[in-house]
Amino acid sequence: MSLSPLGASRSLAAVFTPIKSGGLVDEVCRRIELAVESGLLASGQRLPNEVELAAALGVSAVTAREALSQLRGQGLIRTVRGRSGGSFVTENSFPSAAKARDTLRALTRLQITDRGLHLQAIAVACAGVAARRSSADDIAALQSYIRPETLPGEVATPFAWRLCAAEFLLEIASVARSARLARELLHLQADVGTLTLLPFEDPEFREKTAILGEAITAAIADHDSKAAEERTKELTTATTAWLLAEHAGGHH
Repeated sequence: MSLSPLGASRSLAAVFTPIKSGGLVDEVCRRIELAVESGLLASGQRLPNEVELAAALGVSAVTAREALSQLRGQGLIRTVRGRSGGSFVTENSFPSAAKARDTLRALTRLQITDRGLHLQAIAVACAGVAARRSSADDIAALQSYIRPETLPGEVATPFAWRLCAAEFLLEIASVARSARLARELLHLQADVGTLTLLPFEDPEFREKTAILGEAITAAIADHDSKAAEERTKELTTATTAWLLAEHAGGHH
């Protein structure tokens, strides 16, 4: 079963990874809420069933059932009975820039910076290794994630840009062929996914990420680890800087 509104998304896979600690029901709810808010789960999309959800998150079926019940009470999902039934994201649930800004404001500048540095460390490490291990097929895959695909005359949404950027970083981890780095990057993507919807509302930021994506891809193709690391550092720094400026009221 595909969990992604845009096909098999590794970004969404980060949402459905085992829960390590904390209140289990609340954490299951938080994961689903995060996926809806960041647009990884689309309005009207079917969720995994109780058994699938419990297995993916490493919780009991009772916990999964209680979390789904809680989400129904919040109006985030609806449940349909019968053979073609299941739990679905309600039709009026969309990624919300307003809620993403509320999430951003609730963080301190130090927390934003810390998340950015963690993401940067992992992404830069992936890029350096990817440059040493890349093949021609890998470069073609990376190029497919630099800009969102659109129909003639169509303008890609901020969510499409954000998801494309997330998949680009995950593809770098794939090229690095390090399962450990890829898992860490998946978890970080889930953690910052909602926040990173905001910068992609900015056309200038979108174009900057595309240009850096092209430079990173070229460096990986040339097996230039230093350049790949430097450009990836620029890419992650740009995201953190944008969020810090927004937090301070610098973007309008």
